[in-house]
Order: sequence, then structure tokens, then C-alpha cells
Amino acid sequence: MSDANMDDDRREYFRIKDRLAIEIRAISDDEFLQLENTIRYNPTQVIDKAYDMHFLKESISSDEKEKNHILPYLVMIDKKLDMLIDFLYKPKKDELFRTSYMEVEVSGSGIKFFTDLEIHGGDYAEIRIVIPRFPYPKITALAQVLRSEDCLVNGTEYREVIVRFVVINEEDRDLLINYIFVKDRERLRLKKELFCEQ
Repeated sequence: MSDANMDDDRREYFRIKDRLAIEIRAISDDEFLQLENTIRYNPTQVIDKAYDMHFLKESISSDEKEKNHILPYLVMIDKKLDMLIDFLYKPKKDELFRTSYMEVEVSGSGIKFFTDLEIHGGDYAEIRIVIPRFPYPKITALAQVLRSEDCLVNGTEYREVIVRFVVINEEDRDLLINYIFVKDRERLRLKKELFCEQ
């Protein structure tokens, strides 16, 4: 895909940087065809939407002073959950999928991440993304690698990979996009609160 098309994707879908648990495996063209319809027409089974937790936090109290006392506890719980997910998602080399909990750049159209998986431009991959909101749905997508370049991260060799979602259930894409917008609103709100405290 050309740089112009990548720019169009960037405009089409808002993207954020976040720490997410992802699972990835390279797949053949035949595997792609076998999985395509299953993934396209079967959404992740979730009742709660990604933004439910955000509105729960908003509705805990109508008293601003009380909200200011509750927010630091919620932030602390969120960090502890991140640590727990990090522990549970340690990479396991003997599994079909490479599992990592890492910094990514994600949008409704694709994801950029680092991996030690041998994967190249044009290859297909099956990707699962855990949305870190209760009930922690795992979105599955089939993706094509747009770019894969060797790089060093803290002295360790990885590949910086950018993929475009080729097949994703539209309900799952909406779930991912909702999470991205909620996460960005939380970031802006926290930034505003920190600025107001100074």
C-alpha cells in the first residue's frame, strides 16, 4: 500500500497509543480463505460495550469533591489490572500464537506493534486483541502486513510491524473504535485535571 493510501487510512480512523494484550500468528493464503467468513460474520460475544466502564465512573457520584477522591483509586486499580494482564500474557514460545502485552498504536483500520515473529510485508496474519474493559472481549481480525522492519527495542531485536485489518466483524470494529474514543477521552480528562491542579 502506498504512503498516500496509508495517509487516507489515518484520516479515516482515529488512532491512539495504548498498552494492549495481542495474539498474532502468520497464516497462509489457504488459512486466510478458511477463516474469512467465520471472522467476518461472527462478532465477539459481549453484552457490555467498551464505554460502559467510562459511564460507570462518571455516574459514581454527582459530588465533584467525592469524584476527585475516587478517581485516584480508579487509576490505581487500572494500573494494578495492567500489571496483572502483563503477568498473565507472558509470551509462550510453544503456542501457535505469539502473545504479548505491549505498547501499540491502534485504530479501527489496523495496528502497529513490535514482535519477534518472522513476518514480512504482504504476509497475512490472524490477530486477536483483548479490549481491557469488562468483560475483556477478544476481537479477532485477519490482517495484511503493510510494513515490517527490523529494529532494536531496549537492546533486543524486534520487527516493527504495521498491519491493516482486511477482515473484521463490523460489530467488533465498532467495539474497538468505541474503546479508542473512550480511552482518548479519559486521557484528555486526566490531562485537564492534572493541568487544573497546577
